[in-house]
Amino acid sequence: MSIALSAPDFDAALDAAFAGAGGASTGAARGARAFDHPLDLEAEYGFTPLAIEGTLPEGLEGTLFRVGPARATLFGVRVPHAFEADGGVLAVRLSGGRAEGAHRLVRSRGLVEELAAGRRLYGSTLPWPKRVLHALQGKGKGKKGKNVANTSAFLAGGRLFALMEAGRPTELDPATLDTLGESDLGGAVGSTFSAHPHRVAARKTSYNFGVRYGRRTQLDLYAIDDDGRARSLGAVPLPAPVMLHDFCATRRHLVFFVSPAMIRVGRAMLQWGGFESWVRFEPGRGTEVIVVDIDDVSRVRRFGVDAFFQWHFANAYDDGEDLVVDLVRHRTLATLGAIGKDPARPELASVEGGVLVRHRVRPSREQLLVEDLGGVVGEYPRADPRVEGERHGVVFLATKGRADDPHGNGIARVDVDTGAITLARVAHHERPSEPVFVPRAPGAPEGDGHVLAVVTDAKAGKSAIHVWDAAHLDDGPAARVHLLHASPQTFHGAFLPRTR
Repeated sequence: MSIALSAPDFDAALDAAFAGAGGASTGAARGARAFDHPLDLEAEYGFTPLAIEGTLPEGLEGTLFRVGPARATLFGVRVPHAFEADGGVLAVRLSGGRAEGAHRLVRSRGLVEELAAGRRLYGSTLPWPKRVLHALQGKGKGKKGKNVANTSAFLAGGRLFALMEAGRPTELDPATLDTLGESDLGGAVGSTFSAHPHRVAARKTSYNFGVRYGRRTQLDLYAIDDDGRARSLGAVPLPAPVMLHDFCATRRHLVFFVSPAMIRVGRAMLQWGGFESWVRFEPGRGTEVIVVDIDDVSRVRRFGVDAFFQWHFANAYDDGEDLVVDLVRHRTLATLGAIGKDPARPELASVEGGVLVRHRVRPSREQLLVEDLGGVVGEYPRADPRVEGERHGVVFLATKGRADDPHGNGIARVDVDTGAITLARVAHHERPSEPVFVPRAPGAPEGDGHVLAVVTDAKAGKSAIHVWDAAHLDDGPAARVHLLHASPQTFHGAFLPRTR
């Protein structure tokens, strides 16, 4: 990093930034209801014993890592969108029926610079002339904007990374959550590395992409094996600059649904307006389906369909010449402005949630067929990690809905072959995170294990890790691991099993 602060100096600077330096107090920031979840991590803490309500299942041993926006307010200035907030990493270790947890901010180069300067230097809260000047100065020095590392946790070869889609991976020490800095994974990664790598279990390899903007927009494609060795696979051109959040991988293909979420290049380059104004959904352009041969990325099939949008994929697999893709489908990009906010807010009444559906891709016929999976409204779908890239029978997802949502508020298990839906309900004022499935044992049947999610009680201002039996979600959690403070929203997580 270009600026170094000793640990005591960093902590003092962070305390000043948290206190608002003449602006809003920490208490006022916690009380603000601009977001559904707490805006800011109340205080960092290292690994500390956590109270457990109930009994942790025998054999559930390892560490849950979760990443999300953890600090929206610095120096009394609050960013308007969760995507701009500084990232934080929550880690909860489970061993021998006990738990300990830690929650720390990612100490990005940008955050260190801001703390040294005593003011915000990045983001949409700066006066517009300063944003333009900093953008031009950064470009001249070969520097990008602030890598807030606030979206997902990625594990590879025993290494832990916090990801955001507009930057490189940020490496952290999994034992302490110390920030080690940005990584290009041995020279394989370019300027961006999406926050959504997908592992193909049969190949023991994770795949990912980065969107490279410039005169020509293209997808840079990557492979990272389970030992952490990364390589570039090549690139696929895109016809226009878009916001592309996720994709999916099968044993033989990489699958992209490129929705018309168009980057408004002029506004983005000039840093004009807030983050939400830099992206515009243009349904007239349609959605492009791109299927890439995983072994030869020069072999690409692509065709257009009617416009839709998706944030997240559950899983995909090859079915003869077809590809089967399960995801949460949205009609538009309206949810961009609703991220992190209470769905019961009146201004969000017209925002439709996404629905878990199945897509059957027929590249040779240029067809995309849609199949119903029970109409579950929710987000953050996940499959059993042992079948990623292969045929799956179970999908888990969070159902953060309104009071009249037929599937309530909580975690759903959808058995895609039988249509059976099982719900773990939580109170309407509780906010469940993405579910993370942990197999009961390596050889257990698909879907036999435990589901872990962060549940934040917006009324009480408390958070806990809920642990359910994956086959009996409706029985309620077997255990709740209570965190020291209410957790800001964590978008995505990963579980690292304990090495025996």
